[in-house]
Amino acid sequence: MCAESQLAPWYQRGVVSLLDMLEFAARDFLDLSHNVGMMLGALQRLNRQPGDLGQSLGQSLSGLPEKCKRLNLPVTAQFMGEWMVEAFAGMTDQEKAESLALLRTTGEVHVKTNFSAERMVQHVETIYRSLRIELSSLLLRVIPREKAKYCNEQWLQDSPGLARYPDTIEEFQRAGRCYAYGENTACVFHLMRVAEFYLTKVAQSLQADFDPLNWSAIGKLINKNMEQKYQTKTDDWKSKEPFYAEILMDIQALSRAHRHPALHDLEKKYEEREAGRLLSIIEGFAAHVAENL
Repeated sequence: MCAESQLAPWYQRGVVSLLDMLEFAARDFLDLSHNVGMMLGALQRLNRQPGDLGQSLGQSLSGLPEKCKRLNLPVTAQFMGEWMVEAFAGMTDQEKAESLALLRTTGEVHVKTNFSAERMVQHVETIYRSLRIELSSLLLRVIPREKAKYCNEQWLQDSPGLARYPDTIEEFQRAGRCYAYGENTACVFHLMRVAEFYLTKVAQSLQADFDPLNWSAIGKLINKNMEQKYQTKTDDWKSKEPFYAEILMDIQALSRAHRHPALHDLEKKYEEREAGRLLSIIEGFAAHVAENL
């Protein structure tokens, strides 16, 4: 496996724009497959020894091992290495070094063995088949434009309130990626972890216990405090009542959108509309709590 730092940027990050993918990867993919095809074509057309083919094949071979590593095609790179080992068999170390140096500087290949053109064709065909198989194993998925922000690593990073709880930003981002990928029930699962974290914060501010199976208890407590006669309310509660009024609305919205069995019942599924609505509600709820508690 190629070291991560050597891979194309689009491969390292997993989800990037089409422009990034084309800019960083398409040229290498096209060069690699085109050059291998050119080598194969040259060998099939010419019935000569490799020493005579060297200059015509050199430009095609130059840089291919590095492209294989950069595109994380280890099998193709290995077959290419085996080809070079066999091609250089019988050469002295000095001759190998000179041949490799010539390849790097001029793109020319000089092989001084009885390595036949027919055998070279077999190697290139093996490399080409391996290349096609490895390329076909890399799957790409298009993210709709309207969901692209949920795959951006910077999403929610500039939220001053949420920055106080970076773990919840990471959980939000997991939920966002699931939503972007169309995994809506998984999105809701991650959102519930975020919601329960901030509901616990609200419960603590009310000096009450939080029961994950009974969200409505917090809403009932807030509603009970709000219904008290104004003159009996403490100054502290009066100053915080607008905040709790908004929290009550959030909890009611969450209760309508969320059915707790989603965390336990495999038969429960969430559609895109429901997941998107919860994503919006919980983002606002979390930011509101984080900024005020």
